[in-house]
Amino acid sequence: MPKTKFQCQLRGVPPFCGRGRDTGGRRRLSCDSTTSDFIHFVDQETKNDFDFYYNLIRSSKKDYIDTGFAAKEFLNTNIRDKFKVFQKYIAAADDAKTLLSDRSEDPNWFEGLELSEKTKEQSMCKRAKERMRGYYYKTKTALKSSDFYVHSKNGQGKRLIDQFLIELQKKLESNNYNGSYFNRKDHSDYRLCSDSGLFQCGGLWNIDKCSYNREHVINPYRSREERIIFQTWNLDHKIELSRSIIPSIFKAFEALQLGNCFCINCEENHSVGNIDTDRYYLQIFTRDNLKLVHIVCHYKGKHDATSDVYTVCKACSKERF
Repeated sequence: MPKTKFQCQLRGVPPFCGRGRDTGGRRRLSCDSTTSDFIHFVDQETKNDFDFYYNLIRSSKKDYIDTGFAAKEFLNTNIRDKFKVFQKYIAAADDAKTLLSDRSEDPNWFEGLELSEKTKEQSMCKRAKERMRGYYYKTKTALKSSDFYVHSKNGQGKRLIDQFLIELQKKLESNNYNGSYFNRKDHSDYRLCSDSGLFQCGGLWNIDKCSYNREHVINPYRSREERIIFQTWNLDHKIELSRSIIPSIFKAFEALQLGNCFCINCEENHSVGNIDTDRYYLQIFTRDNLKLVHIVCHYKGKHDATSDVYTVCKACSKERF
């Protein structure tokens, strides 16, 4: 490939590589002429490839990006006052279509949803399952990205985690990913709403009921707007998933790897055992530890409630099945 040489006076003009990296003002640079190029900028801001492609995407998707920023800003300022306005709007909504179920009966409710969602109950069931899958993948990602998994001795840590995740997923599948939580037509022992689909806030993680009396209520079956607002309601872990449950799972694995299994059933020490998947399943995915709360009652600080190390010996594990 022919080379081109030229000489010119460029005092005060800093050279930059094509990727936007400053050369540091060096006059002599060693580089591959086939892959390197230099760009000189005079009195203007330097832009690299990332800047170029970001601006390209932003120019074509400006409305979407601006909407996202606006939504984030909206939810970060004066949230209590704004949701009081929402609550007044909800209270004034038309109840006439609340008990309708099929897409053909209330097509506006299904606007923006997949065509495969034929009934409101099916759609709400799907939303609950999505939340459960989110908790599962959050747990899976944390476990599989850990040093205990990646650098496990003789692959033991990897085998322990893989088996635990398989058992956890089987339990979710056998319970239909707890889709019943948002399904108003499911049995009252399982669902979190009334027969009509009304949900009530459970209050802060450490109290028995919401302190806002009946202000924090919502029926996502009533209108499309309420269905969308319902997405801001949180299934809150009283014992926190990231801060307590997952660290406890790691401690259980470490104990098993060291041959130190304290069985929570017979309360004796054993050299061999298994992690108690049932206990952790209850804490991650069930109403034993989950509480549906309005965004105002979702406390994001550290919870005092803690998980524990749950392991069982071989004998007690067999007695369960």
